[in-house]
Amino acid sequence: MFDARSDLLTGQREYLLSCQLPSGAFRLGSDRDQINPYFTNLALISLVRLREWEAVRAYMDWYVEHLNTDGYINDFRLVDGKELDTGTADSEDSYHATFFSLVAEWTRSTSDCSWLAANQDVLAYLLQGIARLQQADGLTWAKHSFRVKYLMDNCEVAKGLDDAHDLFTVLGNAMLAQEASVRAAACKAGISRMYSRLRRSYAMYDRSHPRWRKWYPDVTSQAFPIVYNLCLPAVASLLYERITKAFPRFDAFETGDTYPWMVMGVCARMMGDERRVRNMLHAATDLYIYGSRQPYWLIHEAGRFVELMLGE
Repeated sequence: MFDARSDLLTGQREYLLSCQLPSGAFRLGSDRDQINPYFTNLALISLVRLREWEAVRAYMDWYVEHLNTDGYINDFRLVDGKELDTGTADSEDSYHATFFSLVAEWTRSTSDCSWLAANQDVLAYLLQGIARLQQADGLTWAKHSFRVKYLMDNCEVAKGLDDAHDLFTVLGNAMLAQEASVRAAACKAGISRMYSRLRRSYAMYDRSHPRWRKWYPDVTSQAFPIVYNLCLPAVASLLYERITKAFPRFDAFETGDTYPWMVMGVCARMMGDERRVRNMLHAATDLYIYGSRQPYWLIHEAGRFVELMLGE
């Protein structure tokens, strides 16, 4: 497969770009009618690294133009070529947090601050959206109407707030940069308190710990503190040992889940497990890109695949 690395990267670049609509939004897959801003935020990190900057900028414009009356963003659906607001989203905390991370990646890559300058007010508004969800323990509710504190969401929030700090620093807004930094630190402290030394795991949400038999959310949730570098090395090693013991062939997608969860390849790389990373790239190519599971190969999975390949 790796002799054809360039062809694979080109193919995935073309696949991702083929999902972009004239508005700037991205559909979830080439044959899907869903528009999911959260998964798009994750997917487009790879397009930034492939220097497809204009495509990403068009999406960033779309995102800030489609906030709802509560200051968050919903999923959309294509109906007869029109983008219709579904009125709901899986979460509010992760959508804005991962958008901050995408904007930060784009800004670092392009060294172009013009988009930031033009959108600094809306970015401040997004930060306040996250702030409204953050509680006294530092953790965020998934939505203002769904008061659950998810480990996976909060790992993304901690990263997004760090990136928001960097963006407001670039803008010269010391007050908002400081607020983002303080909120990031509080979120990280809250995440650390979700870890139980007795159970040797993080709570998946609130006080519910994994039983290690179910792939999602039990096992996948435990990878996120590793992926986002939010746990001590000893804890990361313990968690990864438990992940690989529970699902030793996750790199061959033997998880009971039809979706590939390429983020687990990022986890493997963080732990120096390049054998599983290589296996996952091979298996994804055979099973998802060219194989029978192609319908489950969505843009965020393609994005993680590209990230892993670029890191080779």
